Amino acid sequence: MVRVMSDGKHTVYVYVEVGNKHHLAHCNVRWADGSAQVMLPTLRLLAGTALSPAGKELLYENLELLINEEPPQPREGSRMSATTKWDALEYQRIIAAERRGDALHVRFEDGARVVVDIQHVLPDIRGPQWEAMIVNPFEVVIPTLEGQAEVPWSTIRLLTDRDYSAHLAEVADEEAKQIGLRLKELRTRRNLTSKELAERAGITPQSLSRIEHGRHDVVFTTLRRLLAAMGYGLKDLAAPPPQRPASVAALLKRLATMGIDRDLILHRILPEQISARVGKRSGSSDEDRLVDEIARGVSKVFNWSTSAILGGDSLQFEPTLVATTRFKVRGKTNELRATAYTFFAHYLALTLVAATRHLESHPIPADADQLRQAVQARYGAVDFEHVLDFAWDCGVPVLPLRDPGAFHGACWRIAGRSVIVLKQVTDSQARWLFDLLHELKHVASHLSDERPSIVEGREISPMSLDYRDSAEEVEASEFAGAVILGGRAEELAQACVERARGSVEQLKRAVEQVAAIEHVPSDALANYVAFRLAHQGISWWGAANNLQVTDPPPWLIAREVTLERAQLQDLDAPARDMLLRAMTHPEEN
Repeated sequence: MVRVMSDGKHTVYVYVEVGNKHHLAHCNVRWADGSAQVMLPTLRLLAGTALSPAGKELLYENLELLINEEPPQPREGSRMSATTKWDALEYQRIIAAERRGDALHVRFEDGARVVVDIQHVLPDIRGPQWEAMIVNPFEVVIPTLEGQAEVPWSTIRLLTDRDYSAHLAEVADEEAKQIGLRLKELRTRRNLTSKELAERAGITPQSLSRIEHGRHDVVFTTLRRLLAAMGYGLKDLAAPPPQRPASVAALLKRLATMGIDRDLILHRILPEQISARVGKRSGSSDEDRLVDEIARGVSKVFNWSTSAILGGDSLQFEPTLVATTRFKVRGKTNELRATAYTFFAHYLALTLVAATRHLESHPIPADADQLRQAVQARYGAVDFEHVLDFAWDCGVPVLPLRDPGAFHGACWRIAGRSVIVLKQVTDSQARWLFDLLHELKHVASHLSDERPSIVEGREISPMSLDYRDSAEEVEASEFAGAVILGGRAEELAQACVERARGSVEQLKRAVEQVAAIEHVPSDALANYVAFRLAHQGISWWGAANNLQVTDPPPWLIAREVTLERAQLQDLDAPARDMLLRAMTHPEEN
């Protein structure tokens, strides 16, 4: 019922728990002053104290022996924190147990007294000898006609502690995703298509797709067939201990080479309570946990397995997301940062789509006059707040970001839905309005299921020449300008000049008067007038900046709309936390 392995310092127990038919295996490792529960084959710490390098090496080198059959093991796994109660030895240690009728009464060292139905832990056992039951600190042993039956502390807690049960179930799903990601990475390394690997392993391409996307539990026989078909073994699913980053600093340095810098990880990707522990950790155990937690956070955003992140594999971005994007940056490092931020923004877009399934989708007018008239008819004026409401009313959620960098926005088609991400550091409502309308034109005319990604690698601006080589970008910018100024930009600019009687000093007041008469935003009109004067060698940007509407900040307007309209309660806690952190001002971190 239990397999035992030891190196003299560590003792490893792999339980085969009768009647608990689950797919994911685990083992318990014990040593003089500690205990750990570890998932197999990925060697993820589930509960207890972090293993020493020697302990990890023992497990890694003996994976095939530890999993020498397909044991019906309990589903295990969860995100770890430094304060989970199941990490404490007193939570795990059993100090007394007795049978009373059809129930097993167990008392733990932390004072917990629990009762578990015997049929749940020992179903269909022949000839149990309860009078000879042995109570060990980490399991209850019952002699039977078929040999000894061991009931470990984890099974008892699983059946009696809802928090621990939820902890295990939650990361069972997470672990399935990790295994799927790793299998895909290994398949890509071998240059195999999904169809080729499925045929080699004797499963359907559909089953392989579900496994690689973490939507299907994979039993060890299937897992072994898939690995063998690629020339790999179970050890290839885990990061070899010698290659694993020895510290948080080492892992952050490795990720920085991919453009994923420290601020993005600590202030955007990781939950705040985990980020706060970086730099304040005490002891190698918490260091090891933090390395795992950082790897898991990065894995979710960039679709790399934790094994690849923690191992020596070369990390590569999936090319399709930014294949046609040219970031206006200097140097490879800045290009990698922009690419990394694009993947982060895309993960946020996926999250927002998951929180807005209740929105009904309606067509976005591709004609500037039609969109302008639709906004005016419904809201009365064409300004940032009203166009933002129009987008949401059409079922297109808009996510506002405020971070610096070369990523300037995007629109994506995800699961048949369109979503827009805006990113600006300015508080000018006119600039945010222009960017939003620019993206709405992409949604209306250029985005599709066949072309699901448009990323702005250069600044969106009617005054910028960066996009003159892209007909689509020119069309989107002209569309935005036509909606804002009603297609009368030149006429309105000339009216401002005439009202000012050719005097630059009188132009500011003239712009305000013309904007009021013609019912167009004064800040947007001022920007266009400054743009036209710049072509004549006259700098009027200072005056135009004084006409910008910045209160309330457009980023704050968009954030409040997102919080109001998105059903964030539908998201799991980590995804919700990351989305909320992304919508904070950088100075708030």
